[in-house]
Amino acid sequence: MFRQTKSFLMPRLVPTFDALATQGFGAQAGFLSEDECSALLKQISTYRSSHELPEVYRAAGDRPLHYRVIDGECISADLPDLISLYARINIIVNEAMGEELVPLEDLRVGLNVNVTPAGGTYRWHYDRNAVTAILYLNAVPGGETEIYPNYRLFMEGARYSALQRIADRVLEMRIVRGMFGKLVRVAPEPGLLVAMRGNRCLHSVRPVEGDADRINVIMAYDRPGVQFAVAPQLDQYLYQGQAVAESDPNYG
Repeated sequence: MFRQTKSFLMPRLVPTFDALATQGFGAQAGFLSEDECSALLKQISTYRSSHELPEVYRAAGDRPLHYRVIDGECISADLPDLISLYARINIIVNEAMGEELVPLEDLRVGLNVNVTPAGGTYRWHYDRNAVTAILYLNAVPGGETEIYPNYRLFMEGARYSALQRIADRVLEMRIVRGMFGKLVRVAPEPGLLVAMRGNRCLHSVRPVEGDADRINVIMAYDRPGVQFAVAPQLDQYLYQGQAVAESDPNYG
């Protein structure tokens, strides 16, 4: 289920949430039962039968951004069980981090369902927010989440500066990751909950194999009242299917 590696796969390890604050990553298998996952998948399927999900595609080397999304505003209107989960997992995150974090003020980006089709991937990136939780609802071949916990040289007061951007790009290079990073690879599994320090953990999604969509719930938390300077441009990049003129505001 979980594998940690530098350049090759190592034996299984089972992280817990206890080390989230210090090591940047935690996970719990079986957070939801298979029956609970099936019930949520049925609700999502019903929603998809009457709503066209935006398909986002942004070129990015061998791992483009390619997925469909149900944003938090749509979830609030039609998938209320996920709102309850968002609050429930907030408590777990706060206990693990030892501080008060809250759902993002902008619900549209704070809570999402990501639907990654066969062949779909998600580029290497950091999140805008302090902690991101991922709840996996089904198992598919491929589609593993790859994470380098606490890997970023994070510049607290200059996170959108040219210097931060240069450091991010250098550390993202495959050869640099291989030399200095410690990779955790997480395979999709129903009910598995992963949490990471999203703005400090470099992460990506490997290509989904087979014919089924990979479906998971993404939940974002941060300190009360936090504002994100790149929000308007980043939201357009991540949530709208149409072409955009600029590259990802976090990394462009």
